[in-house]
Amino acid sequence: MTETDYYEQLGIERTATRAEIDAAYYRTAVGAEPERVRELETAHRVLTDPVRRARYDSWLGGDGAGASPAAPVPPPEPVGNATLGFLGALAAAFAGAVVWALVVRATDYEVGVLAWGIGFAAAGAARIAARGSGPAVQLGAAVAAGFGVLLGKYLGYALLLQEQFPGAVGLFSGDMVRFFREDLGNVFGLFDLLWLALAVGTAWYLLRPQEGAERATAVPPPPPREEEHPYLSRNPVDRLTRRLPHGWRIAIDWIVTIVGAVAIVLAIKAWVINPYRIPSSSMEPTLHCARPADGCEAGFSDRVLANRFIYHLREPERGEIVVFETPPAAQLRCGAGGTFVKRLVGLPGETVELRPENGDTFVYVNGQRLDEPYLELERRSAGEAETFRIPQGHYFMLGDNRTKSCDSREWGTVPRENLIGKVFATYWPPNRISFR
Repeated sequence: MTETDYYEQLGIERTATRAEIDAAYYRTAVGAEPERVRELETAHRVLTDPVRRARYDSWLGGDGAGASPAAPVPPPEPVGNATLGFLGALAAAFAGAVVWALVVRATDYEVGVLAWGIGFAAAGAARIAARGSGPAVQLGAAVAAGFGVLLGKYLGYALLLQEQFPGAVGLFSGDMVRFFREDLGNVFGLFDLLWLALAVGTAWYLLRPQEGAERATAVPPPPPREEEHPYLSRNPVDRLTRRLPHGWRIAIDWIVTIVGAVAIVLAIKAWVINPYRIPSSSMEPTLHCARPADGCEAGFSDRVLANRFIYHLREPERGEIVVFETPPAAQLRCGAGGTFVKRLVGLPGETVELRPENGDTFVYVNGQRLDEPYLELERRSAGEAETFRIPQGHYFMLGDNRTKSCDSREWGTVPRENLIGKVFATYWPPNRISFR
């Protein structure tokens, strides 16, 4: 026998079963020297992989003992049918887009990781449908992944628009497509472009030619590092799946990775940081909305980030721009409710007065005129004097564009539990990137 006789190294017969190979490996590896353990790892990995074991057995039975340990050139992965691969990837991308859009409609959140998942789905479906890979299959899957992300954005936009205006426009009607095209700058933000690039890049990467498929490789391959070896790994997923075929282990590993990434993103959006789009002109010119909406001054709506945990650490402060859930009265008085972005002006227990002076209204807090450097004179509203006494645990909110803002003057104060977080940054469009 040669020094590469893995059966001899493990002390087993060539007819040994998987269970016998595992038992022999664990028995001989315990207490062995590191060099010996590496040899046993290599033997175990080769003999527990059915394809590699068959090749190794063929080498032992073909050239005989003492032959060179070079194995035959591994056959290249078969070139797949590009048309079938593209159709499979397109179907998977379409299904992923529909799922993503339904999640958007149900949660009112764009879970970007699902867009990334479209790339994984397109690559997997392309490989299965094409029964192989190849540059044409690779390109088709990447194109399908990009299409899936764009379709998902369109469907999410259309479903939300239909929810706001039931029966006004069809899902795939010409008007809906025109609305989407005109609002494209608002629909796609910086993070959306990132998810699009990740989806396309992932589909391309997963279908790349496998290393070593075009050249001879030695048997055995270089032993893996200890932390990568599935039988010595500290990774619980590796340990739980160690008896499954290699393909299943890879699939489960990807599934766990995607699910974990989705969970992390959802946790961050729920408790740490969440993005918001400015839909109206109530905060102009501090925060822009997009024309042609009434009073909007920019071509693209600002997209901002809100710190969702800051108010768990300290109390809100006057002058901060705050994201909050409106009281029920907002729906009645303004025709809209839900999540608003306004400036915090009055704190619990204070008295806020709106006093007309020379045709413009100024804010007084506990008898002192409030300095508002962020408010332009022409945006001050004109009206009668009003006084508001803020209850404990409540806050008074005003927009920076008082003539276009429906705020606490109309629907009252906001309870502490309705505050979501403080706006601390604008991240889109690029020329508006800033921190507060």
